[in-house]
Amino acid sequence: MKQNQTINEVIIVRSIACLSIVFLHSIGFALSGNHIGAWTRGFFDSIHVLLYYGTPMFIFISELLIAYSYRNKALPKNFLRKRFKLIFLPFLCMALFYTIPHANTLENGVTKFLLNTIIGDFHGYFVLIIFQFYLIHMLFHEHLKRWNPKIVVTVALLINVSYLAIFNFTEPLNIPAGEYIWNRFYWVPFFGWVFYFILGYYCGYYFENFIKRLHEFKWLVLISPLISSFLLLMFYHSDFINIHSSKRIDLLLHTTVMCFFLFYIAQKVRKIPGFLLTVNEYSFGIYLLHMFFLSLVDFVYPNYLVFPIGYYILFLFVFSTISSIITIYYMNKWEHGKYIFGKVNKRTESNPLTTKNKEQINEKTYNF
Repeated sequence: MKQNQTINEVIIVRSIACLSIVFLHSIGFALSGNHIGAWTRGFFDSIHVLLYYGTPMFIFISELLIAYSYRNKALPKNFLRKRFKLIFLPFLCMALFYTIPHANTLENGVTKFLLNTIIGDFHGYFVLIIFQFYLIHMLFHEHLKRWNPKIVVTVALLINVSYLAIFNFTEPLNIPAGEYIWNRFYWVPFFGWVFYFILGYYCGYYFENFIKRLHEFKWLVLISPLISSFLLLMFYHSDFINIHSSKRIDLLLHTTVMCFFLFYIAQKVRKIPGFLLTVNEYSFGIYLLHMFFLSLVDFVYPNYLVFPIGYYILFLFVFSTISSIITIYYMNKWEHGKYIFGKVNKRTESNPLTTKNKEQINEKTYNF
């Protein structure tokens, strides 16, 4: 039977992850200003740290969808070609676009473009990560479905923890580009994200059992985000782990429980709100473009202190999200727009989550 429904939970979780990333960056821009009170800065800084789950959550979602969709069949021959056209080409276009402010000379422009495209030296680095996992899925899918999930998840966690511990708790080595590697480049290799990939794979491959377990342990699922948030902020404010990054070692716990929590909550939603459906449709383009609109506001209105910081953050968040959606909408009316700014998902009907449509998914639903 052709699978023609969409898992509504994925739409909700993906939309929230997308909005979390935009809100995260909105707070980051606002906090870059001076003359903010210590208590106010501390409050929004704490929210900022808690929102870093957005990027790794997309890895979990993306692999969950692929593992579920192809658990009983081979990947299509155009699997990579399709994703290259709809994901990697927009990444290259945005890598060029975000090079422009740095292209005061031809040499600087070329250098920055190469850094953007090869080692992800802008916020689009996520695409380089996700393509590594596309290849890993293609190479290891047949093995993963035969191996013991508990052992594989444990090994992936150990690899991930060990890798992040190196960059979270050690000083840069005295080698060429050591500072850059410790501050930025280590984001891109898959070792820093492999746990989310493996967890997403088995939650997708055993999707029905995954949902069943969420309900069996619902109280733990509901309480865990409070515990992980407390630990995250305790480690951050005590300077035990003081970096601002989704590559914090304690994000492994926080992201995992947030994924489970949001999937459980999404199970309770009878009808998906229209604005979440819209965000889902435009999620990839929002991810690519929102930083431009945040930078635009920050450039035009650098003296935002005439507004309370909370209002300024809200303005940044709403303006960048809506402006990204409008831009993507009109650019997709052009035949080649989707290859530059990202494709718009086809909206699916938001039906109550019945047993039937819980067990069906349309892999054509765009994910990144």
